[in-house]
Amino acid sequence: MKRRPRFGIALALCAAALCACAVSPASPATAPAARAIPTSGAPVSAPQPTSPPTATPRPAQPTATPDRRPTIASPAWFNDATLYQIFLRSFYDSDGDGIGDLEGLRQKLDYVQSLGVNTIWLNPHYPSLTYHGYDVADYKAVNPQLGTLDDFKALVAELKRRDMRLIVDFVANHTSRGHPFFQDAYSNPKSPYTNWFLFKDANNLSYQSFYGITDLPEWNHSNPAVNQYLIGAAQFWLDLGADGLRADYARGVEHWFWDDLRKAVKASHPQAVLLGEVWDGEPSTLQRYFSEGFDALFDFPWYLRLSGGENAVGKGVLNGTVDPLLLQPAYRAMLNLYPRGAQVVRFASNHDTNRIASAVQNDPARMRLAAAVSILTPGIPIIYYGEEIGMRGVEGPGPIYDEFRREPMDWYADEQGPGMTTWFKPANRNNRPDDGVSVEEQEADPDSLLNYYRGLVRLRNERPALRGTTFRMMDAVAGCGSCMGVWRWDNDEAVAMIFNFSDQPQAFALDVASSPVPLGERAALLWGEAQATGDATISPWGALVMSWR
Repeated sequence: MKRRPRFGIALALCAAALCACAVSPASPATAPAARAIPTSGAPVSAPQPTSPPTATPRPAQPTATPDRRPTIASPAWFNDATLYQIFLRSFYDSDGDGIGDLEGLRQKLDYVQSLGVNTIWLNPHYPSLTYHGYDVADYKAVNPQLGTLDDFKALVAELKRRDMRLIVDFVANHTSRGHPFFQDAYSNPKSPYTNWFLFKDANNLSYQSFYGITDLPEWNHSNPAVNQYLIGAAQFWLDLGADGLRADYARGVEHWFWDDLRKAVKASHPQAVLLGEVWDGEPSTLQRYFSEGFDALFDFPWYLRLSGGENAVGKGVLNGTVDPLLLQPAYRAMLNLYPRGAQVVRFASNHDTNRIASAVQNDPARMRLAAAVSILTPGIPIIYYGEEIGMRGVEGPGPIYDEFRREPMDWYADEQGPGMTTWFKPANRNNRPDDGVSVEEQEADPDSLLNYYRGLVRLRNERPALRGTTFRMMDAVAGCGSCMGVWRWDNDEAVAMIFNFSDQPQAFALDVASSPVPLGERAALLWGEAQATGDATISPWGALVMSWR
């Protein structure tokens, strides 16, 4: 097994100001967590799977003036969550029909848990006329292609046994043209369900739908019966053991529905998390949706600046085309704009975006930087299935598009073996046999992207300071215009992290006098490779994490 040498590092903690750390070019392997700064060449071991963290108390955020923001009573457990998003059809097939299913997911929980994640977000598992499931034909059933209600219950029971949690997709903006209520009302003005939808003509033949897609007729949320029906559906899955709802296209639904949903859910399931998809680039828009009933929102303002956009390749902060200062407003909104208790979910890609491997043009260093900045900076991280092995995916050429971002999970080097899904394998797909992108090819390699992800999540799980809500952005990193710096801390540890968003090594100096809390005498290098040299240098697309206790 290949091992990398570890080098010593010189830290000058002088009273006046500057601490300099020298970093070698980015290593594919991770520096294990909780390690004192070395002075000799001890070997680095491969990162190990980790158990989920327990909830930890948070110290109050120090402020010079009273914090007058409103407070959200969000579930404390979610602050300690690391999420894994699963598009079920593509994940693992338990019955040989080429389609991933609930039982397949249950069988692969050892793998999921080996990543260190403790919460799964499951894309729609409901009966549907489409492959993606966002046209829900029955809100209280399971798509037969994906399993049965008993399979869902078995999955929940196994997750509970492992102290893991489950968030299910919840689609309130629209339904399916196959939904029995819509079928009854279509072309039938006398139907009792006519007022459940937004018909545009007297014959119920024309109707409002999601972005004009006829498969997705929109609900009429001005009808209280519609809202009662959908809230009942949400309660159904929470009663079965789901721990939260991911609200699809929250911007399309009137605010009174989200308020009513929150009241109902919190009355019966106070620890359930309500996570909203508010696809917008401005933090001020997210602020409004926190006030309308959500505990947590995806940080689209951060993602869009990091990646350059959902269809971008080679753009954004992550590719060095714009200044990393553009990420600052998204972080600062967590401290100054969003309500206290608001929970922000950080992601590098998902089922609606180009995969991060493709967005960075398959550059391993930038894939690792994307992982580090997503998992270690303030917020609640989510990993999109296959991201941890570098699966590729871009918007397709049409007439099919997003399928190319949701290709089968690559378990094997030759893409053949038990559980491998085959539902979508066109000749022009993004992932191919023997391309180095599979669990089989990366599992035993300590330098693999897969084990890099495991190391990052392990570090986050082991350090309360990296899961807490107390942090401060560095206004600048001295000497490095392409760097972003963050201070994080808890009761007994302060952490400084530096990220280099450029393809060149960068000299930098860390102003320890600017630390928001007193620094302990014991310093440790938690992440990154270091060497004892005279200059402080961070590698191209590098990440460095230091700790004081």
